Amino acid sequence: MTTFLYDFAFLLVALLALGFTIFIHELGHFLAAKQRGLIVKRFSIGFGPKIFGWEKDGVEYRISMFPFGGYVALPQLADMGRLEGENEQAEEKKASPWDEMDDDEDEEGKEADDSVEKPLAKISYADKMIVSVMGAVFNILLAFVLSSVLWCFGYERRDGELTTKIGYISDTVDRWNPNVDQSETVTGPAKKAGLLPGDQVIMVDGSQVEDFMDIRSRIITGKLRTAQDRRLTRLTILRNGEQKEIEVFPEVFGNEEVRIIGIGPQETFFIKELQPDMPALKAGLEPGDQLISVDGNKIFSFAHLVDYLMKLEEDREIALTVRKGGEKGMEQTYNLLPTEKEFKEGTQVIKRKLIGFSPEFKYITTYPNPLILIVSRVKDMYHTLTGLVSSQSDVKLRNMSGPVGIVDNLSYFASIGFKRLLWFVVFINVNLAILNLLPIPVLDGGHMVFATIEKIRGKPLPVALLERSQMLFVVLLFSFMLYVTFFDLQRLFPF
Repeated sequence: MTTFLYDFAFLLVALLALGFTIFIHELGHFLAAKQRGLIVKRFSIGFGPKIFGWEKDGVEYRISMFPFGGYVALPQLADMGRLEGENEQAEEKKASPWDEMDDDEDEEGKEADDSVEKPLAKISYADKMIVSVMGAVFNILLAFVLSSVLWCFGYERRDGELTTKIGYISDTVDRWNPNVDQSETVTGPAKKAGLLPGDQVIMVDGSQVEDFMDIRSRIITGKLRTAQDRRLTRLTILRNGEQKEIEVFPEVFGNEEVRIIGIGPQETFFIKELQPDMPALKAGLEPGDQLISVDGNKIFSFAHLVDYLMKLEEDREIALTVRKGGEKGMEQTYNLLPTEKEFKEGTQVIKRKLIGFSPEFKYITTYPNPLILIVSRVKDMYHTLTGLVSSQSDVKLRNMSGPVGIVDNLSYFASIGFKRLLWFVVFINVNLAILNLLPIPVLDGGHMVFATIEKIRGKPLPVALLERSQMLFVVLLFSFMLYVTFFDLQRLFPF
């Protein structure tokens, strides 16, 4: 029951965080429209039929049924009637929204019929561009504010997340075979290429990398292929002070076919708990000890140690060197005999050699510069979008996250700490800003493109064209949302 309440609380926090992000975006449009003197008909969080709302100063504020975003209804910029599921169009006057407003009296001096809606006042090109862009501007401003909070107070990250050094090379990886719709085990690409634990990655495909998450992101969104159409990743590394360029041929993992090469980060780890009647406890190891080498070979990560133990071909003692009590402690070497245990993985029984402890990893408080953090997120989005449209890339629409995936991630980060939640909200705001500036009808970038075309033409685009393009892309947008939501649900509940 307690677990359920915690999960519900984190889910609620996630929904509030996403809702606040959307609210800030639409607030940017709303305030800009008000400042420029535009007519604001409606401020909505979500699309579709109204769940509830209220009216103030001639503006209807509402929460709508489909929480995939939101909008500010600006009839002088774009008519939202059909998108809102209303049937107003049949009764409306078919004048262009950019026509000049008529006088209160007609040409003959007679009073105009109040039942007929008057054409709306023309707005300038500058008005259209400013109002359209301010949603993205407000998201970037929110990202900057939250980044500044993180800069002031800092947040903890595992040291393995911050490094660009390789700490583990996998002998094998699971390659997805679409022909049989399942994975098959193959030799790890990094292993094949000759990468070694301790190698420091400087660049991936010519792009500078900042941390291990950056390395993984550049590999996943990679676009290089050989003349024979093999996937290719070029790593620039430092090994013993010498710079090398190594070509790696990635495999794809899972039914989403994400590029992998089989590496993990270098990390610092300690003994957290000792298991009873196991070699580590019997040998005299203690909680807090830092593991640094085995049989004289440096340990670069916990996965590296596990891999070393698995490869022991015979029952023999190992020499395990630790720093007593942590990084500043004295080194001490223990001789111990790993014990072998059986584990069931699916239908297979696997034997593993163990010494009997659970690890604790080193965390470092970081104070990221707000501008650097935002620029880094912009670069990530750039690589993702260019990968999405490139035939050489393996990035596909199904790799994207929809509302369900975003809420799930927000919930996860909420569960591990408020500061990590802020970090992810920064990520979401930058992504939302960039996506909304894409030149797609319905999105802000689409409005800016239409406004620019009208400026060049010197006259408004046909209303019918605007309405039909909007409706077409609304259908496409909702189809996309349903498509990525399907894969979000598949990731959450495999079937």
